[in-house]
Order: sequence, then C-alpha cells, then structure tokens
Amino acid sequence: MNFNFLKKANKMMINPTTKVYRQKTVEGFSIPAIIRNGSYFFVDLDVYEDGRVNCWNFEDFEHFKKDVRRGWVRLNIPDNEEISIHSLGAWTITDGAWIFTPESFIDYVLSLVKKLNPKLENIYQYSEKKINGVNIGEDGSSSVYREHKRTPDDIFPDKIDGKSLNLFYKVKEEYHLTQVNIFSDQTLRLSRLEETVELTLQELEELIAKKIIVTEVPALSRVHIYGLGSFTIKQAEYTADINQKRLEIRDIVGKLNGEPTSIQLCRQAYTQYINDPTPSNKERLKITYENVPDHNKMYVGDMDTKDIEVRMIIYGEQEIERWSHYQVAKARGEKLPTISIPKTKDDTP
Repeated sequence: MNFNFLKKANKMMINPTTKVYRQKTVEGFSIPAIIRNGSYFFVDLDVYEDGRVNCWNFEDFEHFKKDVRRGWVRLNIPDNEEISIHSLGAWTITDGAWIFTPESFIDYVLSLVKKLNPKLENIYQYSEKKINGVNIGEDGSSSVYREHKRTPDDIFPDKIDGKSLNLFYKVKEEYHLTQVNIFSDQTLRLSRLEETVELTLQELEELIAKKIIVTEVPALSRVHIYGLGSFTIKQAEYTADINQKRLEIRDIVGKLNGEPTSIQLCRQAYTQYINDPTPSNKERLKITYENVPDHNKMYVGDMDTKDIEVRMIIYGEQEIERWSHYQVAKARGEKLPTISIPKTKDDTP
C-alpha cells in the first residue's frame, strides 16, 4: 500500500487546527505634552522603541510628526486659556514659559527613540487594519513599572507593575506637577521632577498632612511641569479634593494586590441590599459608597443611572432629581422618568 505523505503533509500545513498568539514587551518613556482637542488637555505621551507614540492617536512616527505639526500635539498653552488635568482639575493660566517648538519636540522624541533603539531597527510602519469593513485600532497605553534586581548584577530584573496619577508637589512657594507612580508593595515614586523622589505610602500620607502634596494651587502661584514648561495660575476652574485622591491611591494599592476595589465592594453591597433590604445592609451600602472616591462614584452603577439608585437608597428618593435623564425630561416638560428601589424592611408597612 502506498501513502502520499507529501499530500498529507501539505494538507496539514494548509489547515492548521491550533491557534496561538504571542505577546511582546516594547520598552518606552513617558513624557509630558498637551493635546489640543477643543480644550487643552495635559497628557503624558508614551514613546516606544519601535517609533510609535501614543498621543491619543497610535499609528507610527510619521503620523506622530503630522499630529505635532497640525497642532493636535501642542507644546504650549496660550495665556488666559485653561489647562485641564485628568481627575485633578482645570486652571486658567498666564505668563507661560515653554521649552519646545514643534520641530524641536519632534527631534527630542526621535532622540528618545534612538536612546531605546540606537540603530533604529524594526521601526513600525502603520498599515490600516479592517475586519468586516471596520477599522481596527490598537491600544497604545503603557504599564508603569519599576525594576527589582535580585542581585546587583541582575541583567533581567523583575518588573513590578504600577499605576500613576497626577498631584502637585510644593517646594517653597512653587508647585511641581508630579506623576505619582504607585506600586503593589506600597512604595511610590514621584517622577516628572528633575530628581525622582522615592517614598512609602505612609510617607506620602505625611506629605499630604503637611500640605506638601496637594491638589489645590493658590492663584498667582507658579507651576512647573518638568520637561515641558511653566506658567502662573490665574484662577482655578475646579479641583479635586486631596482626601479623595488619598482614597484613590489606597484603591490602586489594593487593586495591584488583587483586592477588590471600592467600586466593586460598593456594587457587592448594592446587590446584597437589593436581595435583602435590611437596615444593616443599607448601612453597609452607605459605608462602601462613601469610601469610593467622589470622581469614581458615577461608576458604581450602569452607564444609564450611574450612582443614582445607590444614592436614592442611602439618602432618599429625592436623589432622583440629580439624574440627568430626570433633569432633561423636567426641562422639556416631558413625563418624568422613575427608578424603582426596594424600601428598607423597617419602612415597609
């Protein structure tokens, strides 16, 4: 009996049955800049060794240069305009002093790519990807990390992942917009400064108590953003509360250690109350809700009602008046929407 092994082998090669994928670590740097999308948004751009730059667009270096030259990526904010810093606040500024021009910034970013990739090998070139006629983009967000060497000569140190947020670091009477990098072992690093500061969670709490780490900056104070420029605060439009940021930092530490976040704990308490609306479950819901940072409270519910149902349970049914759907219907003279929540058992006749 003759077997056609070549035919069988070709069939196996044409019809593989096991799918695989691989992940690759691409090193990069995070640097400050401004995105001009209607307003001026402070951002940290992620610059990678393959030449890609995450500036809310994530294609290739040539596209990044176009984004700089067309003003999507900005290196300054005009006087009397606002700077918006995600989850920290917004301020009208004046007396701006900025480091880069568009072309000098492009050169600077290219120098960072060369530092990571001296021979500029395997530089990424974007090609449009479509599935069923839909353009498919990629997520260019990065993971903050610090190295942990097991020995002084360790050439492959472990990477300890972290998360970051923005706060102000007061030095004398001036303020520095610092990136607070938070790691799972409760160590922190203040970066985006001329010299990084290493500290523990407890030491950060002490700096907050001493009003050295803050969210609010007085009018006429000078603010420095290392690697971008400086300006004077003309007036605050809104600011986050430092105690809410403290809660957020604790949440981040817990999440990095695999613990449930304050949002998850609140959702669990909400479900428990819905299933068994006792006074004790209502009190548990209140405690967990008030432990959620204010700027994250909208996420305890769904995209439609946000935290309104929880607030109605805790603080009373009049809280429905805070619901955007209710406010719009009222303004239009339309039938007001309703939300049904179970009454606490003690209130049930």
